[in-house]
Amino acid sequence: MNAQQPLYHELAERMGDLIHKGTFSSGSRLPSVRSMSREHGVSVTTVIEAYGRLEDRGLIEPRARSGYFVSAPKVVNGELPRPARTTRSPVAVKCPDIFAAIVQAVADPGIVPFGTAVPGDGIVPGKRIASLSNAICRRMGSAAYRYSMAPGRLELRTAVARRLLTAGVKATPEDIVTTLGATEALALVLRAMTRPGDVFVVEIPTYFGVLHLLKDLGLKVVEVPMNAQEGIDLDALDEITARLPVKACIVQPSYQNPVGSCMSDASKRRLVELAEARDFTVVEDDLYGELGHTGPRPKALKHFDRHDRVILCGSVSKCLAPGLRVGWVLPGKWTDEVKRLKTIHYPANATVSELVVAEFFKTGGYDRHLRRIGALFARQCAQIREAVLKVFPEGTRVNQPQGGFVLWIEMPPGFDSEVFAAKTLEKGISLMPGSFFSATCRMKHCLRLSCGTACDERALKAVATLGKLAHQIS
Repeated sequence: MNAQQPLYHELAERMGDLIHKGTFSSGSRLPSVRSMSREHGVSVTTVIEAYGRLEDRGLIEPRARSGYFVSAPKVVNGELPRPARTTRSPVAVKCPDIFAAIVQAVADPGIVPFGTAVPGDGIVPGKRIASLSNAICRRMGSAAYRYSMAPGRLELRTAVARRLLTAGVKATPEDIVTTLGATEALALVLRAMTRPGDVFVVEIPTYFGVLHLLKDLGLKVVEVPMNAQEGIDLDALDEITARLPVKACIVQPSYQNPVGSCMSDASKRRLVELAEARDFTVVEDDLYGELGHTGPRPKALKHFDRHDRVILCGSVSKCLAPGLRVGWVLPGKWTDEVKRLKTIHYPANATVSELVVAEFFKTGGYDRHLRRIGALFARQCAQIREAVLKVFPEGTRVNQPQGGFVLWIEMPPGFDSEVFAAKTLEKGISLMPGSFFSATCRMKHCLRLSCGTACDERALKAVATLGKLAHQIS
């Protein structure tokens, strides 16, 4: 240990680092004082002092006759963002003028990546993925580098079918088409089921990649507001589908990006029943479904589907590794058309990536990995949220995501997040303006911050800088 500082100080720093990295997740029990004393070769008093320091920082808490446990992430009071106002009429999708510049800058490694909704490098289980890749390549030789044509490797489709049981979905490998991530899955489905001019319902706010797909296909869009806790406004959807010939809607029922809400089972059931009654299809984007901060994995919308009304799309990009580019779709009655389009537009998948994901699912380490990163994302979201509420202008509202790792922030009226994003880039910080998440470029007074990377000193300094800039342009 470093002789320049007290032993208990260094021990506390070590344990604090393990907590922040998710080695000890929220609610887990720490080693006993005596076992820590033996393991690190220090006195019992030193361990007690170290644990006391961690307790003072709010990282751990003592429980009578049980020992020390990792504290749950601190939730700071603050108003939640309000639902967006909408026209509830079909519109063509618009694209903000600064979109390309903001997205291009996000890829710069020198930029603080609040704009990128991807897990940080420290969250990706790189050593495990490398080990599985090496083993697969040794076992298969050159065959590991062949094309994997639609519907994808049987090993992966079988593993996904088994994995979907945790979401309450019963599927066979023949029901699944594997893809190059969730975006390709969505693109294939939209091409298969729509024609230019069809009316499509989207959430507001919603992931901007979906909006761009709808724009390219020439679809008309109706926006339905989101509630920061309960998800899509089903009363508004009921009214719209009664009035308009809606072909389909796309939703993220579990830990929506960017709001972080999770629909209840009752709401999911009602949405499926509404689709049956009004004869439209629901595309379920389940990209964040396994990233809950606490409790069991929520049931997928597909679980409540009895008449082939729900198309389920998923991926490992947010919970395992974005660069693997592995996703899947359960296209239902559009399966043959999706396979045909897959063969034409995106002929082959990455064989090694598909086999690595299949093996990761099969060997049993995936659930442990999800528990670790779920606790880590919860803590990072709570820390960034607290920092934002301390330094941003009065009247700022921030969501409390139940899962995932993004914050949706509503600024005071008149705030221009596009101007804000341009100024933050000059300071080496990226973020996403709220207008990117609306088909009509509304919500310029809102913005999204990603908490996918470590909440370290660099990140907290960046939040302080954002606060100063926000006060300047308010």
